[in-house]
Amino acid sequence: MQTQKSWAKGWRLPFQSSTYWVNFLAGLAFFVLLIYAWQLQTVTVTVDGAQFKLTTAAPTVETALAKAGILVNPGDEVSPGLGARVREGMSIVIQRGVKFVIDVDGQVVEALMPPVTVAAALQRVGISLGTADRLSLPADAQVWEGLRLKVTRVNTERLTIETKITPPVTYINDANLDKGKQRVVNQGEAGVLAREYTVVYEDGKEVDRQLVGERVVKPAVKKVIARGTRPVVRTTTVARGQTIRYTDVLVMEATAYEPGPQSCGIYADGYTYTGKRATYGIAAVDPKVIPLGTKLYVEGYGFAAAEDIGSAIKGNRIDVCYDTVREALLWGRKRGKVYILAP
Repeated sequence: MQTQKSWAKGWRLPFQSSTYWVNFLAGLAFFVLLIYAWQLQTVTVTVDGAQFKLTTAAPTVETALAKAGILVNPGDEVSPGLGARVREGMSIVIQRGVKFVIDVDGQVVEALMPPVTVAAALQRVGISLGTADRLSLPADAQVWEGLRLKVTRVNTERLTIETKITPPVTYINDANLDKGKQRVVNQGEAGVLAREYTVVYEDGKEVDRQLVGERVVKPAVKKVIARGTRPVVRTTTVARGQTIRYTDVLVMEATAYEPGPQSCGIYADGYTYTGKRATYGIAAVDPKVIPLGTKLYVEGYGFAAAEDIGSAIKGNRIDVCYDTVREALLWGRKRGKVYILAP
């Protein structure tokens, strides 16, 4: 019994030894390091084209980037997403966002996204394009920092404009109406002309208009006006207190002639164009101005009848007849009033 107690007193359990604990802790550390090493993953990170390797034990892409000191800013795009699990050999691509504006529909839309194409940028912000809309850049161009992208809305429409057609005017003679007066027989009516245009608008403003056709919706009805032809008889007092009745008065250049060869040439026979004998009281006129046969009163000469013509007598010109060359020369050339006498 005594021997047995002595043996028990001198014996120690393994965990009571300091060596044991040293070995235990070393093994635990190795085990932890083994687990950590087992969790390490090597991935490839690409930031705006720059590529590098990253070894991490982080469980997610977001944690891995944060532990590596790689900031993800608003507008940046990470693929795969930040919540994706990290796997050995995976590729993480970060595209830095760029800030730019889009001028569209009278508004300025601010955008923040990676440098995608113009078409993709518009799709991301929810801006759709019409078939005729224009962009300040090609749709396949990439956006960049500070860009101002202009979207021009282009619309085309057909426009019909109706205008009035002024009625044409027709004149008729009215012998029961005094000369110089008029009266409306038929007022007429304006017509309607429809013109069709193709109109192009850019951002709501008209930039082009082309006529494509026109048609008469309602024809105009002509206006008829009667003009008086009845001579208006007036009176005036002429030489020696004599009163004459006339229908018109003309201011004309007056010359004089005698019916012989000296004034009318070697073929003069002393008779007028109408066959009457040329003598005092006969006048040569332009029939377009004063009809032949018209009775006249020539200021400074007296009464006369328009019975003759002359090659030099054109327009507002009259040639009064005298019986002698001397009288014709004394008349000379003068400007005066010629009264058209009433019948």
